[in-house]
Amino acid sequence: MTTAREGSTPTAVDLLFGPDTDAARTLADEILSPRAGQDLGRALAHLPEMTKKAAAQQAANIVAAALLKVDLIGVLVRGWREHRKIVSAARRTLAAPGSTELVSMATHEVTLDQRPSISVLVDGQQAASLQLDLSIVFDVHALLLGISDGRLVAVHTGNCDITATLAIQGNEVLTKNGHLELPGVVRLGQGIRLLPIGQYPPGEHTGSGHQVSEYPVEGDGPSAPWWPFAKSVPPPYQGT
Repeated sequence: MTTAREGSTPTAVDLLFGPDTDAARTLADEILSPRAGQDLGRALAHLPEMTKKAAAQQAANIVAAALLKVDLIGVLVRGWREHRKIVSAARRTLAAPGSTELVSMATHEVTLDQRPSISVLVDGQQAASLQLDLSIVFDVHALLLGISDGRLVAVHTGNCDITATLAIQGNEVLTKNGHLELPGVVRLGQGIRLLPIGQYPPGEHTGSGHQVSEYPVEGDGPSAPWWPFAKSVPPPYQGT
């Protein structure tokens, strides 16, 4: 069992690989494995082994960096920004400065699907194209949110099951299940804007408040880890 990095919000890398794993190195091995797809293997087959590994490592470094930017709490917040109940509470509290509303959310689902493509270059020429698929599904239950001045300022209770899946060339290579159980109030620093930036007073426009990672998560509950991850679930695989 592992936890997210202390002082930061959990990312897709934390969920898929854990904080103590070299994600880029693991990904490079996956890119070169049969699970990455025969098309990629054929494209790199003519290259010297050292060049092939270097190309795979460079592609993996790019992928790992991209996954590190996928802030899981940020994904949840973006999903909540689309929810009418939350948006209505944000507008009411923004119109009444200093007011706070607690919003109870029924069971709901928030999803993220990303399909980036990476070109593998050798001597300046494209040797192959690497297609990735990242899917994250949050099944959220019994959620109570604190909203003030048009911002999400606290998550009081709630839990959710998370499933993250990473595929390379259309072949699933890693699936990870996680569970988030909030033991007490989790405060979101200065808060996170829930409405379009133009709806806030001019003084609110400075900075990049849309980025949830800029606001440290402060827990008022027990000091025990609040983001435990389940073990990795390997995909079906048949060696050749």
